[in-house]
Amino acid sequence: MSFPSRRLALGVAALGLAALSGWTAQAQQPDLKTLSGKTITIGIHNRSPWGYRDKDGNVVGYHPDLVRAALAPLGVKAIEFTVADFGALIPGLLASRFDIIASGVAITPARCQQVLFSEPDLSAGDGLLVLKGNPLKLHSYEDIVKNPNVKLGGGRGTENAKNALAAGVPEDRLLLFPNNEAVVSAMLAGRVDAATLSAPSVAGLMEAGGMNAIERALPFKGYVKPGGQEYMMATAVVFAPKDKELQALYNARLATLKTDGTMKAIMAKYGFTDAEMPPEASTADLCAAKP
Repeated sequence: MSFPSRRLALGVAALGLAALSGWTAQAQQPDLKTLSGKTITIGIHNRSPWGYRDKDGNVVGYHPDLVRAALAPLGVKAIEFTVADFGALIPGLLASRFDIIASGVAITPARCQQVLFSEPDLSAGDGLLVLKGNPLKLHSYEDIVKNPNVKLGGGRGTENAKNALAAGVPEDRLLLFPNNEAVVSAMLAGRVDAATLSAPSVAGLMEAGGMNAIERALPFKGYVKPGGQEYMMATAVVFAPKDKELQALYNARLATLKTDGTMKAIMAKYGFTDAEMPPEASTADLCAAKP
């Protein structure tokens, strides 16, 4: 049994709190003692700038920092991080291997059928890794579609790989890998000619260094939706379906971080600008949106 279903339920009962699922941040404030002394386990997929271990083994990244800032006033005793492949994060959450996912997961209608999302905390588009000098002159998915010799790599379970398919990249020319390291290795070995990742993930890989044979394709035009708007994913922290109380507590704290400048400071720390500010749409809107 996971933390929220066992330990959080006990904490709520002991404090005599009313059920929190119906309140909103505007209507009332959460009881800050609810999580006092608790330990929360968080799943990450070790990808910069989302959630990863630095050279000293410390967990850093946009979402871990954001969650730490949100949970600190709630009295959480400790946060433990578990690394998993991106495609294993949601299955791991549903199997109670961790309590929260904080690692660049996009809000999509399909995922909303499986899990709960916090309110959006960032926007990000598609990015592309290419070989040094971009010898195949790839600056859009259209360029990849038009060249039958191009093989594209992508992350298993990522929205960027799905966007490549939606943009017309043939399925037999898209190879999927469990993590960034595997994608980069495939490029260096000549198995793929380019790799689609989120723009922040591409920037994070380049900033980390050690990528002398690979560069970011600039400019790059990502997936354009049927209505003519270029795709931008909205990311959020993820909770198990049974953990509405924890989701509500987190959302109240996130609203504060958005208004007091904390979220924007964390964004700047990892190279995000006003262009990546979260959308005006709510999670409910995004969950109900048509693909």
